[in-house]
Amino acid sequence: MSKYAVFLRGVNVGGVKVLMKDLALLLQDGGFSDVKTLLASGNVVLASDIPDPLIIQGRCNDLLRTYYQREIPTLVFTQKEIEDLAGPFGLPLPEPVEQHHGYLTLCHSAQDAQELGQAIQALDDPRGFLVTGRAVQWIASKGTSTTDPVAKLVQAQAKLRVLTTRNHNTLVRIAKILC
Repeated sequence: MSKYAVFLRGVNVGGVKVLMKDLALLLQDGGFSDVKTLLASGNVVLASDIPDPLIIQGRCNDLLRTYYQREIPTLVFTQKEIEDLAGPFGLPLPEPVEQHHGYLTLCHSAQDAQELGQAIQALDDPRGFLVTGRAVQWIASKGTSTTDPVAKLVQAQAKLRVLTTRNHNTLVRIAKILC
């Protein structure tokens, strides 16, 4: 049995309402086991006999499309990928540390993550970032997670490719659930 983290993109914003208890039941009824949700932003941990995360992703997308009658893209990461991403954050948080958050933009592919990193590097005010597999790590001051230049770039990129952003602390919590 393999364990996975499933991240829904764009739920509970812009009129897309997905209750986590409904999502858990939908995925359980869809054949997954040990389904647990975290927060109200589309974070799910589940287990399956299926060894391929892309098949898991396709199945989740199909279940969501059928139930909600609209596209709700997902990204599926293996337990190993989550453990790697939940380790120590790859960039030093500026002082005062408590005024900053580390974020990970999760991407469909390593190529998407590389291209996102290149786009960040091309900003007028380039920031530190780190590409780690299918994720890009970056930092924002508290309260600027939607207005920071990198955040705005990520929002624009989300119209071109499947990606979603989570706080590093969320990935740490998901890793603990996966263990």
